[in-house]
Amino acid sequence: MTNFFYLCYAEHSFINQGAKKTYKKRAIFNSSNETKIAFLNIMRKRILTGDRPTGKLHLGHYMGSLLNRVKLQKEGMECFFIIADYQVLTDRLDTKDIEQSIFELLLDYLSVGIDPRESVIFIQSRVPEIAELFVYLSMLVTVSRAERNPTVKEEVKSANLGKQMSVGMLSYPISQAADILLFRPDLVPVGEDQLPHLEQTREIARTFNRVFGKVFPIPEAILSKTPRLLGLDGRQKMSKSRGNAIYLSDPTEVVTHKIKKAVTDSGKEIIFNPYNKPAISNLLTIFSFCSGRSIKALEKTYQGEGYNKFKSDLIQVVNDFLTPFRKKRKEFTANPEFLEKILREGTNKAREEGEKTMKLVRKAMKFHYPKIFGSAIPVKKVRHE
Repeated sequence: MTNFFYLCYAEHSFINQGAKKTYKKRAIFNSSNETKIAFLNIMRKRILTGDRPTGKLHLGHYMGSLLNRVKLQKEGMECFFIIADYQVLTDRLDTKDIEQSIFELLLDYLSVGIDPRESVIFIQSRVPEIAELFVYLSMLVTVSRAERNPTVKEEVKSANLGKQMSVGMLSYPISQAADILLFRPDLVPVGEDQLPHLEQTREIARTFNRVFGKVFPIPEAILSKTPRLLGLDGRQKMSKSRGNAIYLSDPTEVVTHKIKKAVTDSGKEIIFNPYNKPAISNLLTIFSFCSGRSIKALEKTYQGEGYNKFKSDLIQVVNDFLTPFRKKRKEFTANPEFLEKILREGTNKAREEGEKTMKLVRKAMKFHYPKIFGSAIPVKKVRHE
């Protein structure tokens, strides 16, 4: 199963565009504190993205997603990161390691710079408003529409599920729609393979708004500009399930072993040609990203050199790149109470935000029952045991 969403680059709003950038910054600087806060709140965009807790994250996640999440966070975007544990069940029922996988995912987030003081990190299954919204949204989608989703078809085929596909897998895009729409984001970063899911979310939001009244903004996609990173087998995309990944937490000796064994192409030329030499082109992409050097410069450096020299230098570059992540991960690992607190507080914030949306949803659907329950049932901060 592909990761939940891939975060990617975007031009976010006119505050960051062209000549208006200086004007707006000057206006904020010269305004009162109240005006500054009001302006920033109006301009601030909300983003929702996340991952399934199925193991540690790898270099492909960082290049295609995590780096830009940190960038958007620093630019002041309101970021919600969902740890989508329900979605684990779509292609596996072995859940004995899921709690540890949640911690591993959180450690990867923190090690690359996602800051829980600036962003909300929460666990999907502990926000019951998601499940409630899923029930309502599922009534708006026909079975034939759910079956037409091309991403679901592809996932069923790759997992060899066939007629063993669960209702949960079939309704996966509707579940994602509930994850997204509950937080009413402006932008949803996705990879190309996830576009059908987001389009179905947009379709569901439009249907709800037409039938019951406008509640949901129609979220826009942010498409990745990062080319999909292949794994060390040089054939398929880098993936946890395919055993072809360099993990952000891999120790030095593991990275060394993996790169030494990485597949290369026939011939000795170190050139970037994804069609004829996909494996070495992929290694060049990794080298360029981790070193900051252009692919053209690398081709020139290694002209006439063999793969051994290239791989030896690549090992050094990748290990140097991962060192800060390893250091931060070690520091956070030593404080499990802090990790637990992040997840509890983030999940409570997500519940509070979700209940705001559900008040609007219930009222629009006439499911709020004011004569029976009065105004609204308050959300209690729960202690997650």
